[in-house]
Amino acid sequence: MNPTRYSTVAKDLMQAIASGRYPVGSLLPTEFELCDLYNVSRHTVRAAIDQLLTQGLVSRRKRVGTRVEASSPRGGYSQSLASVADLAHLADTQQREIQNVRHFVADLSEAARLGLVPGEHYFCVSSLRVDRQHPAAPLGWTDVYAQRDYTAVIELAREHPDQLIVGLIEQHYGRAIAAIDQQVRAVLLTAEMARALKAEAGSPGLKIIRQYREENGDLMAVSETVHPDDRFTLVTQMRRDRSPA
Repeated sequence: MNPTRYSTVAKDLMQAIASGRYPVGSLLPTEFELCDLYNVSRHTVRAAIDQLLTQGLVSRRKRVGTRVEASSPRGGYSQSLASVADLAHLADTQQREIQNVRHFVADLSEAARLGLVPGEHYFCVSSLRVDRQHPAAPLGWTDVYAQRDYTAVIELAREHPDQLIVGLIEQHYGRAIAAIDQQVRAVLLTAEMARALKAEAGSPGLKIIRQYREENGDLMAVSETVHPDDRFTLVTQMRRDRSPA
């Protein structure tokens, strides 16, 4: 199953629901009909429907079908990630609002938390991530860290708020992301973070640290994002490894 294909199918179905082509209370086409419509496998269709289920847009009823329950996602933003390409699709619906930029030398604490090299020079771009259709409540606060060799990307980030900073580094410097190491943990929002995110201080949040690496393992950049718990859902899919033991 191609993860990019099911994300594309899910996005198209969400747009169709929002536009009223599939109104609330109606049934989506059957899995087989969707397979024919999008020329994809049944596994791809099921993965796309799972995304709609996660966002509260549809429900599945045995011997009835997939019923449309809402015209817009409930309870914040849901992101399904299964590849580097899926992560790049964040820019399709989110936009960056840069709050500040700082240059610094990594100390031992920052190096340990983020995987940076102590004593090396870096810059950090701090931004609010907002949903273009619902900008009032930010989806999260993101700090992107990169070596000062990539400083030119700061201005590019201002010029292209709809593109991920790591993607801009790839384009401008001819680099390529080969792997992303991801850490996810629960946190409580500090008073300062809560104010920025228009949330309640001390309320639950989700912190995601991503380390973007090249083929040789070199670190290209690191992002550290904090989401209020009611505005973001991270969806992943695990598949059985069928290779011989």
